[in-house]
Amino acid sequence: MTAEGARIEFLLARDGRPATVAWVRRTLSIYREALRSGYGAAYRRQLVESCCDFRRWLRSQPGAAVG
Repeated sequence: MTAEGARIEFLLARDGRPATVAWVRRTLSIYREALRSGYGAAYRRQLVESCCDFRRWLRSQPGAAVG
């Protein structure tokens, strides 16, 4: 399972697909901003891996285009 896979699976079971898609998009945006701003420099590798996990998951969801 990917770094974020367990979190995504938990949210799917608890909140359903639409809420999980919204959370993944929002969290991806937050992590990307942290990478751009330099705030996340100490966690760069983890943030990049999580962003890749989020994008991969979004691409696997029908109608949930990666933006």
